[in-house]
Amino acid sequence: MAGTISTEQVELPAYQVVRRQRIIDAGKDLLRAQDYDSIQIRDVASEANVALGTLYRYFNSKEHLYANVVYDWAMPFAQRTIAPEAGLGTTEVISRRLRNALSSFEKHPYFYKAILQLRSSTAEDVAPVMARLSEVLEAPIREDMSVLDDAEAADITVMVWALLLDVVSRVLLQNMTMEQAYGVLDRFVALIQHRLEQAEA
Repeated sequence: MAGTISTEQVELPAYQVVRRQRIIDAGKDLLRAQDYDSIQIRDVASEANVALGTLYRYFNSKEHLYANVVYDWAMPFAQRTIAPEAGLGTTEVISRRLRNALSSFEKHPYFYKAILQLRSSTAEDVAPVMARLSEVLEAPIREDMSVLDDAEAADITVMVWALLLDVVSRVLLQNMTMEQAYGVLDRFVALIQHRLEQAEA
C-alpha cells in the first residue's frame, strides 16, 4: 500500500514510490519492536537500506516520517469491515469495532503511543497527516451511525474516539487495566444504545 496521502500528493517515479514505501515499512518494523522515543531516524535508514540523505528526500523529520508510518499502519484497520451477521444491530457493530481497536492496541502498544504523541504535533508537515488519520479512523463509526443525522453522528463519533484514546492513555500510564478499559467502552456503548434504537425505530 502506498503511504502517500491526499495532503501530500506528489508524482513520483515508480522506483521512488517503492523506495518511499520501503522506508515506511522499515519504520513500522522498528516500531513493532521498540518505543517511538527510542528510535533514531538513522536506524530507520539502516533498516530500509538507504542513505540518511535519501530518507530526508522523502521525509523532513522523524515526526514527519512516523506520521506517515502510523497512517500507513492504521489504514487496514480503518478499512476493515464488520462482517454482516443476522441480528447484529448498530450498537453491536460499534461495540465490536471499539473492542477490535482496543485489542489492536493491546497487540501493538508502540503504534498507539506514537499516535498519541504525534496527534499533539503542530508541525506543518505532520498535523495534516494526523488530521487525515483521524478522519479515516472516524469515518467507519460515522457510517455505523448513519441512522442519525450527520451532525449528531459526527458529535458522537468525536466522543467515541476521545474516549478510546483516553482509555488507551490510561492503560499506557498504568492507571487502568485492559479489563477496565473494555468495561468503560462497553458502558459508553450502552449509554448511546437508547438513542440509536430510537433512531432505528
